[in-house]
Amino acid sequence: MINEHLIVGLKGLSLTDQERAWLKSKPPLGVILFARNIDSPEQVKSLLSEVRSCTGQATWAAIDEEGGRVNRLPWAPLNNRRHAAEYGEMYARNAGTAIQAVYQDSFVTGEALKELGFTHNCAPVLDLFCIEGHSIIGKRSFGEDVAQVVALATACMRGLHDAGIEAVGKHFPGHGRANADSHVAVPVVDVALNTLFDESEPFSALIASGLKHIMTAHVIYSQVRPEVATVSPFWVHHVLRERMHFFGRIWSDDLCMKGVGEDVLHAAHAALKAGCDALLVCEPEGVAQVYHSLT
Repeated sequence: MINEHLIVGLKGLSLTDQERAWLKSKPPLGVILFARNIDSPEQVKSLLSEVRSCTGQATWAAIDEEGGRVNRLPWAPLNNRRHAAEYGEMYARNAGTAIQAVYQDSFVTGEALKELGFTHNCAPVLDLFCIEGHSIIGKRSFGEDVAQVVALATACMRGLHDAGIEAVGKHFPGHGRANADSHVAVPVVDVALNTLFDESEPFSALIASGLKHIMTAHVIYSQVRPEVATVSPFWVHHVLRERMHFFGRIWSDDLCMKGVGEDVLHAAHAALKAGCDALLVCEPEGVAQVYHSLT
């Protein structure tokens, strides 16, 4: 059943009666929280407890806490964290100091998330910075150099893992060059396959170091395939599974985003068919469409 692959967004600070019914009858793989779901530490704990009372204790709870502008929890130690790019600048001055700083920041973040009831953090960003790319990545990237991104992203992953939180590397095979924000448009990257392989090296390196979750990009790589990577068997199955030997969980980016089309249900089935086995449906309207199709 498709619900076993879903990671769903919720409407507000507590479950609605409808959400409670859906979660009990067709439990998803997990939930993901956004600013609209967050008021205080006690409320977040209560919401995740309420979810698991409907679904079972094994249900995942994810969040986007990258640091910098991608921050959902507006209290210490999770607010006022550095952008990834600031660690990149630090790395240029002293690589060891930057690696240690990223590890420490990620470990503290992971401990705070674990205490609230989360299991997964959608970080680190493994996209390379590209000056021609859309600003949607920008300072979220650790830099334009593969070795630098690998070193800092590995420190981020290890900090989260050591705190008991699973890291989710993103956005495969790379969003840095994309010419649009996939929340509102369909981005295109027009470079050769060998360049894309070179720039996806951070994913290979972190897989070798123990990364168990990777999120796809809603981007068309026009010299390779005509469809966005999230729904492309070439990228998801052939490259990530067969070429890179990744045997963890492949997350779609949010299937409510315009980058993957206008039809959430169609996108969910296409992503599943391509090989994604964790399907993010973050907007309440999209969740309703998917659950209505199940009943």
